[in-house]
Amino acid sequence: MLNITPTVQSEITKIVCPNCNEKVPRVGLQKDSKVQGLTFRCKKCGRLWTVKTE
Repeated sequence: MLNITPTVQSEITKIVCPNCNEKVPRVGLQKDSKVQGLTFRCKKCGRLWTVKTE
């Protein structure tokens, strides 16, 4: 289930492509958040990546 709610500004970690270091625009992860199953395709190099936090 996807749940999207408003939030306040907090410390975030930007997501960057491990291949070319291009930032994913307007997306970040809150500190100590848990993520599994998030994927993105880099617009610069075109590679597909999965994001997982532990």
